[in-house]
Amino acid sequence: MTGFVVLLLLLAALWGGWRIASRRTGLPCPSEIAWLVEMENPLARSTRSERIVEQLGLRQGDAAIDIGCGPGRVTIPLARAVGPHGQVTALDVQDGMLARLAARAEAEGLTNIRRLQSDIRNAAIPPGAFDAAVLVMALGEIPNGAGIFPSVFNMLKPGGRLLVAETIFDPHYVSRRRVRQQVSAAGFRETRSIGNVFGYSITFERP
Repeated sequence: MTGFVVLLLLLAALWGGWRIASRRTGLPCPSEIAWLVEMENPLARSTRSERIVEQLGLRQGDAAIDIGCGPGRVTIPLARAVGPHGQVTALDVQDGMLARLAARAEAEGLTNIRRLQSDIRNAAIPPGAFDAAVLVMALGEIPNGAGIFPSVFNMLKPGGRLLVAETIFDPHYVSRRRVRQQVSAAGFRETRSIGNVFGYSITFERP
């Protein structure tokens, strides 16, 4: 029991230090420890990949974008959901994360994922390109994250959905209230919110 308590204290110290550092500088999860964000959390069920896909209501042939995709925990299920005639754009600023995603996609035989290394605000994406967008435990890693939502609004089709998911286990955690303020200010309308004390996801729609 003592060893377990020590481990919990070490993890708490790591979480706290990472959170403080991430508030001072842009500090995304390094690709070297990508396994931390590849795990499905049994407590924060609303942030699990299958729940995210379910909430988006994706159809075969849809086009979606995974913003801050990391190693592809959510990208891979999204690609399966839209099928071979759909496409998922996996966007991340770290080449190492995109490389891990590419390896996973190849291993699973998925050819409908387009990888894009860019900040979302600078990405060469035409207006109305997507039916859906997801931002899963990535908002807090983006400097001035509120500034991305006008870009996301523009790249979605009318009626397009945006899902934002966060968990308190992420050092970059962003509260529900802050997400609602930032996303609504860009013109989105909230359609659904689910979650518990450990995590949540909110779905918005471009009118």
